[in-house]
Amino acid sequence: MQNIIKSAGEILFPRQCPVCRKVQAYGKKICPACARSLSYVEEPVCFQCGKPISSPEQELCFDCRIFPKSFHGGRSVFLYNNRIKPAMMDFKYKNRRILADFFIGELVDRQGEVMSSWGADMVVPVPVHRNKRKKRGYNQAELLSKVLADRLNLSHYPNLLIRTQDTLPQKMFSPQARLNNLQKAFRFNPEYKHLCSHNASAILIDDIYTTGATMEACSRLLLAAGLKKVYICSICIGVARE
Repeated sequence: MQNIIKSAGEILFPRQCPVCRKVQAYGKKICPACARSLSYVEEPVCFQCGKPISSPEQELCFDCRIFPKSFHGGRSVFLYNNRIKPAMMDFKYKNRRILADFFIGELVDRQGEVMSSWGADMVVPVPVHRNKRKKRGYNQAELLSKVLADRLNLSHYPNLLIRTQDTLPQKMFSPQARLNNLQKAFRFNPEYKHLCSHNASAILIDDIYTTGATMEACSRLLLAAGLKKVYICSICIGVARE
């Protein structure tokens, strides 16, 4: 029944290309020309965060070598550049929530095998502060985590982490200062303490990964609460520094 409703919805309200916004034929997600213009993450990638690296012998990107991470692996689908940025900004700030289906579809199509190999039990979004949620009307990471959990058939815990501080924009800080800025910005929701007593692992998801400070702060909190392993996923990822 859900598939019938979804198909009917696509006929009545056809999808727009996430890049150029042209209406697509039934069943199409993106213009072929736009798909060719996007920069997909390709191997080799950093063993830890998933950023592309110049050689598989390198194993870790510059940021993960200089600032070791607590999470156990990561994957993304797009390089964050001026081609994908408008679609991401529309999704994040302009209520184009439907793009969650496209973003997660691309992520799972290209990285699903790796993510399945992690053996995670749940999907958790990076939380936003209530002020930002009230302003936007939603948490974009939670939209992504719900679709990802459905696609991977995993449990979804959108409130496992709570953002307690509305911190200054991360782009204002250096990599280490970003982490310091976030150290006390989150807390673990004690209602879910029971999840941490069964060697459970989680996939933590956010929209964009740059230095990894936000993912690292959340991963440390999840591991300190008792989770066995934390893996990370994002839709867009920055280019590794060399």
